[in-house]
Amino acid sequence: MPLSRGADAGDLVIWSPVKVAPRTYRATIGFRLPMAWEMSAGADVGLAGAAGGTILSGSELATLWGRAVDNRSNFASNSRREIGVRVDTLRGSGMLHLGRSQNWIFSTDLDIQTLRSLNVSYATMQTAPASITASQGVKMIFPWIGTSISASGEVTNIKGAFSSTLALNQAIVPNLNFTASLTDPMTLTPAGNVRVDYRIKW
Repeated sequence: MPLSRGADAGDLVIWSPVKVAPRTYRATIGFRLPMAWEMSAGADVGLAGAAGGTILSGSELATLWGRAVDNRSNFASNSRREIGVRVDTLRGSGMLHLGRSQNWIFSTDLDIQTLRSLNVSYATMQTAPASITASQGVKMIFPWIGTSISASGEVTNIKGAFSSTLALNQAIVPNLNFTASLTDPMTLTPAGNVRVDYRIKW
């Protein structure tokens, strides 16, 4: 992949230390590569200590990660492809993520979004086999009235359970949203949820 023009060397280093809780610290260390795809890799490290200064057992964090993202856009649409991998070096577990999303203007009154993803996870120190989850979703957005309708489905371990969700979101006034969803509507025991959210900024 060719190098992109105008890359700032100061943006290539990732350094994000965080105090998660009292005597608990975490840091993300990594780097970015100025290429056609947004490439980044690094590690998450962390520790937690007791009041006496000793390290709490099991609090150690040492995870390696990498990600490649391709964003493309034009006048009427934009798309995103992503590949990510995470490996927990202390617990012998990991995950591979493949994702693709697309958003385009279907008409003056309708926008459409599609999402597809595949996740493969494993844990070598556990007896459970590797888990494979494939998901797909579509959302129809009516921007003039603030309404969106979405449908998504997920299959776990190919021969495993299938789950689906239907959802309706309506913007009532600025910062006030109404959401109604139905999980597994085709089963004998579907689960419904209704929620009203109000967001405050300060």
